[in-house]
Amino acid sequence: MPKIQFELTSTPITSHAGLAFIGQALDDPVLANDINGLCSLPRNKNYISTLDTIKAMIGLLSVGKPQFDAIAEYRADPVFATALGIKKTPSPETLRQRLEQCPESLDKVFRAFNTRLLAAHPHLLTEDLHGQTWAVIHCDVSPMDNSNSHKEGVDWTYKQFEGYAPMLGYIGPYGLMINNELRNGSAHSNTPGTDAWFKQTMDMAERMTSHKRLVVTDSGNDSGVNVRLFMRQKDTDFVVKCNLRNQDPQEWLDLAVKQNGGADGEYVDIGARAWYGQKQVQIPGHSDTPDDPKTCRIVFRVTKRFARTDGQYMFPAMITVDAYWTSLDWTPEQIHEFYKQRGTSEQYHSELKTDMDVERLPSGKFRVNQHVLDMSMIAFNLLRLAGQGMLKTGLVPGRKARSKRLRLRTVIQNLMYMAGRLVQHARKTIIRIFEGHGWAEPVMALNRLPDG
Repeated sequence: MPKIQFELTSTPITSHAGLAFIGQALDDPVLANDINGLCSLPRNKNYISTLDTIKAMIGLLSVGKPQFDAIAEYRADPVFATALGIKKTPSPETLRQRLEQCPESLDKVFRAFNTRLLAAHPHLLTEDLHGQTWAVIHCDVSPMDNSNSHKEGVDWTYKQFEGYAPMLGYIGPYGLMINNELRNGSAHSNTPGTDAWFKQTMDMAERMTSHKRLVVTDSGNDSGVNVRLFMRQKDTDFVVKCNLRNQDPQEWLDLAVKQNGGADGEYVDIGARAWYGQKQVQIPGHSDTPDDPKTCRIVFRVTKRFARTDGQYMFPAMITVDAYWTSLDWTPEQIHEFYKQRGTSEQYHSELKTDMDVERLPSGKFRVNQHVLDMSMIAFNLLRLAGQGMLKTGLVPGRKARSKRLRLRTVIQNLMYMAGRLVQHARKTIIRIFEGHGWAEPVMALNRLPDG
């Protein structure tokens, strides 16, 4: 083959044409007014607004580059600024310093924008379960590894590394992030203030959709305070995995067998049987409000394994209990099967920390890293919405066209990093992409889709 030579050109060519979709979504006058009103700075000829700084950071997060130094790659790139709608791209130093100057109250601006963003796509927030439409909200802690750093708030986590332990919440069947909270690495899942975070999350969900909410948490959030909070919340149901602590599993087995009339139980495999049951239990802890509920329903599944799957008997038999606080009237079997699907939320954590590379947060200051996590939430949702929009076109190539959702890695690789050529002519700004690219058709169709 002939030797290929490289030459420089003054024609603006970009390897991240998809950032234009991010810029369009961030072109929100309410967001601009909120940020400019909260983070105003003296103007001069070298002034870079806080709004432009935040847009630049969200742009970096959208291409999987959360570190401040990464902005240096785009300072001389006119497409980056044009696509995101910013006047001047900040330097790494300016990016860091400007975010450090932002007040803590900026988190309210980010959450307000995120609420408006998700409320504009109500069809992605709900799913039909047992004859009713629900907005399911999965909440969980997912530690972030920040080992060998001296960042504020980094501590030993339950995953046996140094880092943070943020609380993350996702709404709907496609995994849109509704809320987050950065926490010290040593913080427990139910650390003080968790009930206030749940209340904030449910209030945000109420502004997003008129359908009933269904909050799902693991045993780390098993507390009387949370159960009472969920029971008081209007149009909200819940499933909270029970922390059985030191309770005797044999007692649960005896109760389950009794409620099933002494039957042999459901066949699990050659060496195990399972029984389902339910009971009304007094909610633990003390409440100062006389009208607070005193009891709540617990449903459970008890599994007795008396032999391994190869038929070898076990002495003694192993008894495991899965129990759930719930306000639903579903059967114990239905609730257990529903909770098993919770594992999908672990994939959402992976997409945030691996696909977007948001794990080693860039700042040494805790407050700044909370802002970065908030901007990551916005970038996460914009990428998710773009992926679902392309699937909606029916033009996504290959086996991914049959997917329920596109992984963020797929969106970043095929949309964010799509090559294009910037053309400015007759007061129009156009990004041209190669018509032979396999993802060109869904991208063009996505550009034609109406908002929402």
